[in-house]
Amino acid sequence: MKLFGTVIVLVLIALLLSAGCTTSSPAPIAQQSPVPGTPGAPMATLPVTTAAAETPNPAITTSAPRVIVTVTHMIVPTKAWKDSELHFAFEAPQDWAVTTRLVKLPEGAQGLMYKTELVSNDAFSIITYPVNLNQDQAYRDTFRNWRPAPAETTVDINGITFGRFETSAYGETHVGYVAQKASANDLGYASVITFTANNSRMFEQEDFEKVVSSFTYFTGNRAVNVTGDEIPRVR
Repeated sequence: MKLFGTVIVLVLIALLLSAGCTTSSPAPIAQQSPVPGTPGAPMATLPVTTAAAETPNPAITTSAPRVIVTVTHMIVPTKAWKDSELHFAFEAPQDWAVTTRLVKLPEGAQGLMYKTELVSNDAFSIITYPVNLNQDQAYRDTFRNWRPAPAETTVDINGITFGRFETSAYGETHVGYVAQKASANDLGYASVITFTANNSRMFEQEDFEKVVSSFTYFTGNRAVNVTGDEIPRVR
């Protein structure tokens, strides 16, 4: 039994020694690629994108094309007119049909009163009346009642002193000229000139004023020397 125990011990020792000689070394661990962000691993160089600084677009100022409107004022040749009986003269556009007619005097008045029509429908006319009728104040009162109230001035046209009245309403300009008694002509006639200009016709008032500015009186001894066509009388 003792011998058997000894044999067993020897066998165990032999087995232990044999196992120690045949034990294989552990397999080498495969080298792994470093993981970005892992301590000790080289950091990969990533492209750096730098955001461009936002530069606000400069304010672009655009202006509308400048439109230049040229308005041509057509100047119509004028024609000289005269009234050898009433001793006044003026110039008007040659295409105007100028006529004079006798008008009814106020009740109880004596003498003759005339209306010269330059533009139809009372758009432009001249009243000629004897100063002894005292009509001048009546015309002034009529013009002063225009609405809106007119601007009133005193003007001198070719030696004749007029009271001038002007007002505008509803797209029209109304103008009246009343000659002073002291400015009556050698026959004792005075004149009232009135016109209504349409404001939508750019140069109408200007053209009418030019006709007024040409108005003049002349004496009987000069009648034959005054140039111009005689204003026809109509009924």
